[in-house]
Amino acid sequence: MHRAIRVLAWCGTALLGVMLTGVIAYDSLVAAPRLAWVEQTLHGATASERQPPLVLIDMLHRANGDRLNGLLARRALSSGEIGRYGRLIQLASELGLALLLPAHFSDQEIEAAYLASAFMGLDAPGFEAASLKYLGVPLARVDAAQAARLVAIAWAPSAYLGNPERVEQRAQRLLALPPSQPGRLE
Repeated sequence: MHRAIRVLAWCGTALLGVMLTGVIAYDSLVAAPRLAWVEQTLHGATASERQPPLVLIDMLHRANGDRLNGLLARRALSSGEIGRYGRLIQLASELGLALLLPAHFSDQEIEAAYLASAFMGLDAPGFEAASLKYLGVPLARVDAAQAARLVAIAWAPSAYLGNPERVEQRAQRLLALPPSQPGRLE
């Protein structure tokens, strides 16, 4: 009986060691260059993207829930060569990076990187440029309805920019959702 317990303990320790080694290897080989991309994105973020209005953060969480890490991971990985290995490898890489992002960045930094890197249509990289281009208002001064429009555009810029009615419909659905808790990814 004691021998079986020792073998199980050894196997469990070995399995844990292999998993930890895998996470460390993934973090240093795959995630490190992508984390550098997130750092560059944060460095290029405007002040209002680093400190966005709470109504915008609320709308982001209403629309995306706890998927903000995954969305940022997808953007970070799209700048590399992961996609050429197949969809399963890409999804596994996105999941791994999404799980590692909170270990390297705060929620506020993840939100800022998302806001700064969001594709919002041609000639509007990030939420600040989109706010000025589509709403004519600096990002720091958007109200709830304008924030809902921006988040709606971010969902599918190609589909929504050509159809203002669809933007309004999606914005109204976002406004109808219950408020999220700012500062917490849900």
